[in-house]
Amino acid sequence: MANINLLPWREEAREKKKRDYMGVLGLVFIAACAVVYIGLMYIDYLKSEQQQRNAYLQSEIQLLESQIKEIQGINLRKSDIERRTDIILNLQQARNLPTHVLDEVVRITPAGIYLSTIEKKGDLLWVEGKSESNNHVSNMMRKVEISKWLHDANTKEITTQDVETRQFQYFNMRVIIAPEPDKGDQLDLGGKG
Repeated sequence: MANINLLPWREEAREKKKRDYMGVLGLVFIAACAVVYIGLMYIDYLKSEQQQRNAYLQSEIQLLESQIKEIQGINLRKSDIERRTDIILNLQQARNLPTHVLDEVVRITPAGIYLSTIEKKGDLLWVEGKSESNNHVSNMMRKVEISKWLHDANTKEITTQDVETRQFQYFNMRVIIAPEPDKGDQLDLGGKG
């Protein structure tokens, strides 16, 4: 006799496919959740690594900023020391200037000129005196132009007055004091007249 299966085999097959589909869908869901979880864990790992790098960079930046402030303080102290050194050097160079200027005035003053007043105002030297002739004043002006310490002589006025039958020309002269000559020029302080 023949066996007849009265069970609805198609429905059972459909149910089996549905169960298999749901199982696969569950596995895919679990796998997707696992991938997402692993991805989130990896992103958290990268984030914590980046935060550690940022913290390290921040500490290094703060260290560098403190070093920059220290360097700026050192530069301020250095510029202050340089300024003080320049002042001291200028004072050292200028302390002998009056001696050199007066010595040079004696050298450039020819015979026949009598100086009555020498006044220094800044870099200017005002000279007043009397001369036996205008040639002596011109000669003095030429000597100023070749001087190491004085230059740019400018006569303001020459007036003539009769003093006991001798005529004198009274003059006012402005002379500019030259800055300190080179060290080689300082060595040759002797004998020009």
